[in-house]
Amino acid sequence: MKAYIQTDKSGNFYNVNAYVANEGFQTLGWETEKYFSVDEITDNDPESLIVGGIGNVRKRLEKFGVERPSNEIDYPKELEKYLGRKVWVSTIEEIFRDEQKWNIFIKPKKETKKFVGKVVKDYKDFIGIVDNDNPTQIWCSEIVNFKTEWRCFIRYGEILDVRQYKGVWDSKIDLSVIKNAIKDFESSPASYALDFGIDDNDTMKLVEINDGHSLGTYGISPINYAKFLSARWSELTKTKDYARF
Repeated sequence: MKAYIQTDKSGNFYNVNAYVANEGFQTLGWETEKYFSVDEITDNDPESLIVGGIGNVRKRLEKFGVERPSNEIDYPKELEKYLGRKVWVSTIEEIFRDEQKWNIFIKPKKETKKFVGKVVKDYKDFIGIVDNDNPTQIWCSEIVNFKTEWRCFIRYGEILDVRQYKGVWDSKIDLSVIKNAIKDFESSPASYALDFGIDDNDTMKLVEINDGHSLGTYGISPINYAKFLSARWSELTKTKDYARF
C-alpha cells in the first residue's frame, strides 16, 4: 500500500492536511512518498492514492479514467428537509442583473475552484466573478447565521469523528439528527463530510455536504484521516480498501 503526499517547492508538506495524512498512513504501515506535481508520479497502480489539493487529486483520478459526477454533492435531494432554508440553482450573471435577488449566499455548482462561497449584498461582492461570455452555474441560498458549525466525518455509513470548526464552544450537537441524516442519505459515497450548524434559534440545519476524496483534517486524528481518505479513494478507483477495519 502506498500514498503519495503533496509538498511545496521546498519539499515540505504543502499544508497540515498533508502532514497529518503522512502520519496516519505511516502509522497504518503504508509506504508514503512526497511529490510536488502530480505529473511527476509515474506509478500507474490505482491502489496508490494521493493526498493533495483538489486539482491534483482529480487529475490523478482522471488518469485512471475515473469519471466523477459533473456536479458536487453539496445539497443532496435526500437531505433537503435538513436544510431549513431555500436553496436553488441559478447563474452569477442572472443574480447580478437583478438587485432584488441579492442578499443571498452563493457558491459554484460545478467549477468549485472558481471562487469561494460568499454572501452577495453589493456591487463589490461580484467583482471578479461575473463572466457574461461564460455564465457560471451557482448554488443560491437564503442567508442563515450559523453561530456554531461542526464537520461530521462519515465513513461507510458510520460517524468516524465530529469536529467543531466555528462558533460557540459550549453549543450542543444533536447526534440523533446526524444519524438520521446519514440513514436518509442513501446515495452517499463511502466517505464524506456532513456539515451541520446551529442557527440563532438553536435549530440544527444542514450547512452542506463535501466529497471525501480531498478534505481538510479539522483536527481529526491521523489514523482516522488516513482511513477516511482511503475509503473514498478505493471506492472511486474500484480497488480494495486496505484501511477498512
